[in-house]
Amino acid sequence: MKRTACLAVAAAALAASALWRPGVLTDLEVCVSCARVLAQGGDPYARNVIVKGVDYPCLYPPLAFDAYRPVAALLQWNSQVGMRSWNFGQVLVFLVMLWIWKRHILGPGPDAARLMMALFSFGAPLGVALHAGNGAAFEQVLIWTAFALYAGGYDLAFAAAIAFAAQLKLQPAAFLILLLLRPKPGWRSFLFGAALFCLLFGLNELLHPGLLKSFFLRLSEPTEGWRYERGPNNCSVLGFLQHVLETAGLERMVAASWAKRAFLPWAAVIAVGTGLALGRVWTVARTQEVKRRASVLLVCAAFALLAPRFKDYAYYLLIPSALAALESDAPLGLRAAIVVLAVLNSTKSVALWLGAGPWAMFAGYFKLYAAVLVWFVLTRARTLPSAEHKDLELSSTKG
Repeated sequence: MKRTACLAVAAAALAASALWRPGVLTDLEVCVSCARVLAQGGDPYARNVIVKGVDYPCLYPPLAFDAYRPVAALLQWNSQVGMRSWNFGQVLVFLVMLWIWKRHILGPGPDAARLMMALFSFGAPLGVALHAGNGAAFEQVLIWTAFALYAGGYDLAFAAAIAFAAQLKLQPAAFLILLLLRPKPGWRSFLFGAALFCLLFGLNELLHPGLLKSFFLRLSEPTEGWRYERGPNNCSVLGFLQHVLETAGLERMVAASWAKRAFLPWAAVIAVGTGLALGRVWTVARTQEVKRRASVLLVCAAFALLAPRFKDYAYYLLIPSALAALESDAPLGLRAAIVVLAVLNSTKSVALWLGAGPWAMFAGYFKLYAAVLVWFVLTRARTLPSAEHKDLELSSTKG
């Protein structure tokens, strides 16, 4: 796709996001409601907030809700302007991510095909975020900025960016491990990032004394409904295992316990497979930059299969890894399967119509099946895209 065409698409997308009349952005309304409770001196974790007659828990740290205060003020001034501005920002950072993926992670490639995959695969995370008002895109652009810094060799800056990005949902702090998964571990940068993450997170207690305890108590409550989201909304391996066990007849808490036990050997397989693939990358790839880019793609693919909770809008993280798998030298059948599974998302209603009964649940995890194939391809691929206008050779010999 030519640059003028790309600019035209970007301008049209931004204009549409500004003019489109959004519905109720539930996730945004929840976060704004929690921010208002906090701004009034209350404890947002003490009780649920009510949005359109439905109660929702506040599940982010206090400082994360502080960041929503300007949005709350804008929505209070004019709700339509506020919602459109929020979605305008989401589209803008999505376009920024597309640029980061091309410039710093994947390199030149089929822009139109990549755009279609980014828009419509894995349940269309941008579309989900635009309808729900979730702030995942803003978190993801920080994460991908961090990955771009890592690919460029700026380890301290990468560690700092991850420390900031992890303040909202905490899980991204795991990406600091990239600094250790190489022949010469970057312990200095790793410890700096870990210390900065703890320091920033500690500001929650300093600025809002006592609320961190309430936050962790709420987060650890075993009866919270969000813990048991599964299917297309939460295509994590842990959620899938629990869903299978519940469908087989186990009581929910028993199923959750056994799912955690079954998850451990799975996690070991993913960790070992990813580690072996990383070892091959760092041994035979041509340059440091290519090694780092390939490491990011592999670790993101593994993260999607190890995260205990992986919501539909979190699949932003897997898009570049999927694109790399599709542009690799993997067999055509595998690459076609990734596309089909990623685009299908969920056909549970069709499975129910065909008489699958409770086992129609398997038709709600196509994103997860695609993620497994992406990981499988990346851990075995001989070539991957690189920004050097040529393939990244992962093996010095063929056959």
